[in-house]
Amino acid sequence: MKISVIIPFYNEEENIAALSEELAPLAELYSDFEAVFVDDGSRDGSWAAIVAARERFAFITPVRREKNQGQSAAMLAGLQAAAGEIMVTLDGDLQNDPADIPKLIEAIGDCDVVCGYRGKRKDSFSKLLASRIGNTVRNWFTHDGVRDTGCSLKAFRSECVADLPPLDGVHRFMPAYFKLH
Repeated sequence: MKISVIIPFYNEEENIAALSEELAPLAELYSDFEAVFVDDGSRDGSWAAIVAARERFAFITPVRREKNQGQSAAMLAGLQAAAGEIMVTLDGDLQNDPADIPKLIEAIGDCDVVCGYRGKRKDSFSKLLASRIGNTVRNWFTHDGVRDTGCSLKAFRSECVADLPPLDGVHRFMPAYFKLH
């Protein structure tokens, strides 16, 4: 079974080498593994860092978007470029631990989607409070049971992706969308 990890980056060149190193054990664990690194029109050296990482790690599939169009558009571009049967999304800001990916893949079992959450968020109190309120209100409407929609750490079957709408913020609503379909 092929595993694809999709990671959007925007002006995060300093994270790319470290994240590549953290993903390397997964390439040894899964015989058919790829990490799709999407540069979403970064203005720093992110693309050069992705190219350098690809030279070190054959499991990296680089995707470059000339113009910044946001996390959802970058995530969708990465999903379209990915070839896995199981897709895993992850943020490029190092708030998600790639070591959690095997747990998600194991938990998927007969499910279509498994979601992670950020246990040790690096955000201000006001952002944490706003996030908790937002997640509670969103859950009243979607009833998807997702604790932290802002956490990009999610695993799902590739067939769930085929008809995702190209909407801004879709990465936050993927579990609710998958539940409805």
